[in-house]
Amino acid sequence: MGLFLDTAFGFPAVLLTPVLAVVTLYWIVVAIGLADTEMLDTADADGSPVGASAVLERMRLGKAPVTVEITVLVLSAWFVSMMGGIVTSLLTSPGSALSWALGAVVLVIAVVAAWALTSGLVMAVQRFLPRRGGSSQRDLVGRTCVIRVGEAGESFGQAEITTEGGATVVIPVRTIGGEVLPVGSTALVFERSDEQDVFLVTGFDPSLDPGRP
Repeated sequence: MGLFLDTAFGFPAVLLTPVLAVVTLYWIVVAIGLADTEMLDTADADGSPVGASAVLERMRLGKAPVTVEITVLVLSAWFVSMMGGIVTSLLTSPGSALSWALGAVVLVIAVVAAWALTSGLVMAVQRFLPRRGGSSQRDLVGRTCVIRVGEAGESFGQAEITTEGGATVVIPVRTIGGEVLPVGSTALVFERSDEQDVFLVTGFDPSLDPGRP
């Protein structure tokens, strides 16, 4: 147990141990229903990935839910760093220049191995995953969305909408006629305002959705 703790809180694993703790806490929150596994899968109105999705896309990932890919990356990098840290501790004296140098090498190996493992797993399972293509801005008109980040009104509003390709898109929305839509409410996108570069929405009863099962 002592060797495990010393390695987990020693270089290089100590750089990943707190991140692993955060990831573990996140999945606990998901398990009790307080978070969504696709909360980081965001794109702009054209369907192009943004934020964490864009970073993973540049890493040749992004084919699976972002939270799942990050979890695999962190877990595999932490595991490799732990194994390397144990070997390093057996070969060198703690705190020596050689141990730090080997620790840096282990960290690089852990990051590369984590990327390779995650990339391989994503490629292996992506055939079973839904397509995550985008939609044009006009394709979003007529679809329902959910208001996020406070209320939506005539001067401000943000909403999440799912495109035909299955991607979650965050779009700027506005209401007309003084209508105010609270956070979490469902709205219908009825027009695209090119002048303001926003989508016009109005309140919508989800039970009226013809696509609702």
